[in-house]
Amino acid sequence: MPLDANSICPGGTGKKIKFCCGDFLPELQKLSRMLEGEQFQSCLQQIDRLLADKANSDRACLLALKCQALTMTRQFDALATAAADFLAKHPDNQNALAESAIVAAPGDVRAAMDLLQRAIRAANGKLGGRTYQAIGFMAAILFERGFPLPARALLLLQCGLVHNDERAESMLGAISQTAEVPLLLREEARMANCPQNAPWKKRFAEAMEPIGGADWQTAADRLAALAADVSDAPSIWKNLAILYGRLARNADAANAWRKYAALRAAEPNGLEEAVEAEATAMFLADDALGDAVDMLKVVWTVKDPEKAHEAFLSSSRFRPVGIDPTHFGDGETPPPKGAYMLLDRPALDSAETALTLDNVPRLLGHALLFGRQTDREARLEMVGLPADELPSISAMIREAAGDAVDPEPKQEVFGRQSATVRMLRASWLPPRGVSPDKMRDVTVGHARDVILNRWPNLKLGVLGGRSPREAAGAGQGAALADQIRVLAAITVLEHWAQQLPGDTNFNKLRAQLGLPTLAPIDPSQQPLADLPLVRLSRLTVERLSDKDLIAAFFRAGGFALRPALRKFAQAIIDRPSLADTDERQQAYATMARTEEDPARAMEHIAEGRRQVDARGQSNAAWDLMELSLAFAHHDGPNAVRLLEHIQSRHAQEPGVGETLTQIMIDVGLLNPDGTPVAMPDLGPAAEEPAAPAPGGLWTPDSAEPASGGGKLWTPE
Repeated sequence: MPLDANSICPGGTGKKIKFCCGDFLPELQKLSRMLEGEQFQSCLQQIDRLLADKANSDRACLLALKCQALTMTRQFDALATAAADFLAKHPDNQNALAESAIVAAPGDVRAAMDLLQRAIRAANGKLGGRTYQAIGFMAAILFERGFPLPARALLLLQCGLVHNDERAESMLGAISQTAEVPLLLREEARMANCPQNAPWKKRFAEAMEPIGGADWQTAADRLAALAADVSDAPSIWKNLAILYGRLARNADAANAWRKYAALRAAEPNGLEEAVEAEATAMFLADDALGDAVDMLKVVWTVKDPEKAHEAFLSSSRFRPVGIDPTHFGDGETPPPKGAYMLLDRPALDSAETALTLDNVPRLLGHALLFGRQTDREARLEMVGLPADELPSISAMIREAAGDAVDPEPKQEVFGRQSATVRMLRASWLPPRGVSPDKMRDVTVGHARDVILNRWPNLKLGVLGGRSPREAAGAGQGAALADQIRVLAAITVLEHWAQQLPGDTNFNKLRAQLGLPTLAPIDPSQQPLADLPLVRLSRLTVERLSDKDLIAAFFRAGGFALRPALRKFAQAIIDRPSLADTDERQQAYATMARTEEDPARAMEHIAEGRRQVDARGQSNAAWDLMELSLAFAHHDGPNAVRLLEHIQSRHAQEPGVGETLTQIMIDVGLLNPDGTPVAMPDLGPAAEEPAAPAPGGLWTPDSAEPASGGGKLWTPE
């Protein structure tokens, strides 16, 4: 839109041009036309000429337009300089602050968040376009860097300011459905109200007032000052924890949550909320359970590479791996002489062997053997080796290769990993021909063994170096603070375990440690709208009205909560009062999408198809879903049959062609641009799914449900 005297000044002053820089309107119009015409370099040259005039050197509009042009031409180093100059000359200008936040975000999200808060404060309720853009940019950076709470808060702010902002809504949905983000961080806790008779009620209200304008920093500062005077009020600490989370101040948020947990636990019926607060504090830490172990790159000098290679090939615990030379070096560095998987026990030769946790070999790591080079000795390298496993790995190498390998390796730390996560996510080498179902049973059994037998004895930093079993002590006789920390640690463990196949009853673990278990929740005792997301799956569905059951179903779907989603979907299917509803259709689709057994998934698809047939509606969506399932399970003949059926019966129906194309892209039969890929030989349906090839590993991710790892298309 062309600029005129009544347009808002592009410099971020919040004033109309006629009240701000009316004398400069012709130049601003000229520069605006250049930008609209994408004459960016000419525009920059003209801006620099104007800024060289002392009378114009401090004009906010020129400085803002320069930043805009530099952004459009991706001159980020020059943008950093221009933004710093803009901020130095106009320290309270929202555009200068927004530009500075954008520049700072990739390197320091905390500093960028402080600048963004200053920009929002400077806007004084009149947020400019560049500040709005900075909010979206910051949300993306924060989520990428592992700060879901402030990212979500900023996206909700955008959605409240501008309706139908598809980018903000899409990113908000992605955060809500990202399984790696704990439930306690996917949905922000509700702010607490001030106690009615508190003598500090006025100060509390004054502290909370800036939140309405998204000035979270001012609100946090005021609450912190109040907390210094009133240190025993749970409502103050809860709201302070929430605000620190929005500001990406994770350490401060964790401390406030722990203070809140201690105070809330002392109140009637406060234990569960105290545990959730303590668990939130753990999730906000870089090392949630305090059990992180150094991950090493280890290099052994090899004295005789030929002897070492022969020794490894003859060892039952070293499995050779094929080498792709293109994966190594720059073409001038020679590839390794050998690559090996190190196993904790000899590999199994036959799929006929009864698989157990005691005989399936577990992967300990990968090793690469390099020969002598001009400037380097021959060497054996391992990357990603946990520090606590180095002694046993060194002994294993020494046993296999003897004096061909120097026993004292060089090592460097390149990261850290939770010992709990490492215990849960074991990788296996199954024998050729073993069925995925058998390996899934091993994986599920391993996870159950870790959770119920091994993890309770693991020393955790959050428990003061004690194990959960030690900290829980005599169960109910243990100190309340210890109970809360152990229960919170179990919440963290449960989150990590939910990303694995199978379900483990964590109440069994709580009971085993003598701790309180989580009971079903009667919806008549706690309104659905007030129920935290983390408790949703515990609702007693029989006591839910149809309206509340459907609301719970969609809430679970919005956050991709598989256990709750399946529970509510099955309840909808079972209710006669919901028999002829769209929600029943969506429930069948949900059950099929989340089903781990392909046969059961097919039953849900068939029932969903019967329902729409009875209503006289098109069943194209169910045919497409069955096609997706056939591809996911390599059922070639059925896939071909369904393709022909869909093309002959449904090709002209709205949306079918686009959906079919997307399915074909997802399974690799079409390129992203829609052009064909060389057609694979789909072959006949196998009576038993193929096992990983020799040398192929089985990880928890290998045992994904029938959805094909999220690729199963559904009518939703």
